[in-house]
Amino acid sequence: MGAKEQMVSILRSEETARISFSFTGSAVGMSLGRPISLNGATFRRVATGLSNNTLHVVEGHFDENRMVYAAWDDDTNGYEANTFYLGNTPRYSRDFNGLVVHESVHAYFDLARTSIQWVDNEAAAYIAQAYYLRNSGYSQSRMPLGSPIRIASMAIGDMRAGGDASTLIDAIRDSLRNNPDYESYIGGSFTGDG
Repeated sequence: MGAKEQMVSILRSEETARISFSFTGSAVGMSLGRPISLNGATFRRVATGLSNNTLHVVEGHFDENRMVYAAWDDDTNGYEANTFYLGNTPRYSRDFNGLVVHESVHAYFDLARTSIQWVDNEAAAYIAQAYYLRNSGYSQSRMPLGSPIRIASMAIGDMRAGGDASTLIDAIRDSLRNNPDYESYIGGSFTGDG
């Protein structure tokens, strides 16, 4: 099975279909944050995009264990629009599956032509990734303390219990804002163009 077919299978899996959450996006200026909701249909839409070649996959783009979704052409990084770029990630692992779910959130916001703050785009992706990992039996103890994925996993616990996860979602945002890997874009906004 090729990487694209494997990604489609992950996005249509039972573990991914059970992802369902919503939270309030960041307030911008005088505007209140708007609701952000993702569920199994989110990931089926991305799977369909992969199946009908609206979305593409390039394997081996990175030497390290990494995956990126490029919404637009980016000559600096050698990216073409609407493409998932895979690194040397062990493909048959829950870590890989979680990365697929994470990057698919970005692809969904692109396909849906969503305007969203990058910090909320990334927070939603981490929550979806953590949700997938929890659904597949991945232990929270394997997630680094203080990392966005660990905080997202804790937020899911609150969400599933019917509690208010807003403090933990704010903690995810703070973690992202203070992480040098995100500093070049995390304060900006994302607008998908399909």
